Amino acid sequence: MVQADSGAADPIATTLSEDDVTAALRAFLLSILPAGTEVRLGQQNRVAAPLGLFVLMTIVVRQQIATNGSKYGTDTRTVSRQEHLTVQVSVFGPGAGDMIERIVTLFRDPYACQFFVQERPQGDVTPLYADDPRQTGFINGEHQYEDNWNADLHLQANYRFTLPQQFADSAHIDLIEAEAASNETQA
Repeated sequence: MVQADSGAADPIATTLSEDDVTAALRAFLLSILPAGTEVRLGQQNRVAAPLGLFVLMTIVVRQQIATNGSKYGTDTRTVSRQEHLTVQVSVFGPGAGDMIERIVTLFRDPYACQFFVQERPQGDVTPLYADDPRQTGFINGEHQYEDNWNADLHLQANYRFTLPQQFADSAHIDLIEAEAASNETQA
């Protein structure tokens, strides 16, 4: 199913998207892999696999890790959500085992934290940890086995959604004497 853009303006402002998270992770991977290595999102249709060494990223788990928070502004309310994202990173081609080891090692290093602070100074994407690499078989279109190593990289993403909120800036209050109100209810 292909969804078309309705053209309607979205009344909810968002500070972070899935594209922002994967773009930051892609930038990190490109900073540590050999020049010319392709890094793509997984699960794309009708896209041929690149020649040589390449990497696919696929978000496989999105788990909320804290209760939503709210912050109020003038005529708005900002809802925050902290999420633990698991991204499967798959490396294909010659040297895939060495490259997945490089990815996992440097993702677990302070280098990754420093990189994400520079890439996302808002502090909304942070590396948490990486699982150990695992080797899985990959059979290409010519029915030949190729190297394929993957690992799960875990990140924290802090989303904020700002939506319109109605507020009362004044109220009209009437005083009713307690004795008069009591007499009315007894009558």
